[in-house]
Amino acid sequence: MWRLSPPDPRIAPSVLAVERALDWYIREVPLADQPPVSLAQAQHLREVLAGSRLRADDHFEILVTFARTMHRFGQLDSSVPQVNLGDVLTAVSQVPQPDEVPWTFDSRIDGNAFAKLQFRDTSTGIGKTQRENREGWWSHAQKNRAFIEEAARQTPGRGLAVVLGAGHAFDLPLLELAKAFERLVLVDIDADALDATVTGALKDPGLRARTELRLLDLTGVNGQLVSRIDEAVASAADAAEARDRLEALCWTYRLASPRLLPPEERADLLVSSCVLSQVSWPQRVYARRVYERRFSALPGPLERPWARHFTYLELRLQQDHLTSLAGVAEQVALTSDVVSHPTALDAAGTERKSGKPILALGVPSLLERVPKLFALQGHASWEWGFSKAARTRNGSCKDVEGVRLTPSDR
Repeated sequence: MWRLSPPDPRIAPSVLAVERALDWYIREVPLADQPPVSLAQAQHLREVLAGSRLRADDHFEILVTFARTMHRFGQLDSSVPQVNLGDVLTAVSQVPQPDEVPWTFDSRIDGNAFAKLQFRDTSTGIGKTQRENREGWWSHAQKNRAFIEEAARQTPGRGLAVVLGAGHAFDLPLLELAKAFERLVLVDIDADALDATVTGALKDPGLRARTELRLLDLTGVNGQLVSRIDEAVASAADAAEARDRLEALCWTYRLASPRLLPPEERADLLVSSCVLSQVSWPQRVYARRVYERRFSALPGPLERPWARHFTYLELRLQQDHLTSLAGVAEQVALTSDVVSHPTALDAAGTERKSGKPILALGVPSLLERVPKLFALQGHASWEWGFSKAARTRNGSCKDVEGVRLTPSDR
């Protein structure tokens, strides 16, 4: 018996699902030729998740491969234990490491981190990109709004709706939500963008009076993370030591029980709109900027290991965002871009997908990131023409998905 006993009961469904899946895989893998994860690797993974073996960076590929393999098996055969990357990453969050420095979930905005991660510039850039690509953004906005409105119609309670990432709100039905619920809480990290949005969208004094604006860091760790990145680079004797310190920072990150809303508050509807892929990319950009400012450009041969370390951190930050939504609402409407496709103009001037797709969530479907903390009630997908290609530059389009979720105990 190797079972972990998670202190947070919200996590238990995922931990148990991973336990069952690993036991099944270890029983079945001796019968397979050239399995994607060997018997020894699966046994090592079980020891890591039991806390009897230290986690190492070479376990990352095993974790992802195992999760994706089991997800595919589960799609083909319903008798196979159902598990995905979201479950595996959630289970990993329960395993402390001897050398880790504790992280605490603190959603208060750290002004220093806000400036260094350039959130205001990002917010401004979003507005500019929308203006320059109105047709593609309008089409996405219509589908995103429709998905959220349908989730609202499927929500029995009418007391409280909470919307995360409400800054620009170009793809959010804020007016409809304000009319449908007694209270509306709008959350963002950028005060200026949030104020401008509410001023434009909610002109009725009565609706505005029932709307609360909250400024929150949805990761709960950006202040700590920026501080640790700064310290890792500043205290290093040379570039190699700085890279080692940043690598350790990525691999020892662990936030055991993030919770977005306070215990005394429970929403009828919680909306996380196109936030999931955005909570984790500024930290990698900042770490590289700090490193290269002190030393020099990252050497080409080190690009791949650097990317692996920060991809692991990003997946963990994303999963922590999902965990923070669990147990705080009767229903969750979650939308996210999942895959980004570069586009280019062909000889006839037609825009086409070109180049290698980029997996924003590490997997090709949002369904592979939703852990057993939730029960799936609805799913939709659509394409977002994010930026138009021109003769002098590439563009991009994104695959977007939405899921409607309820607590797993239903």
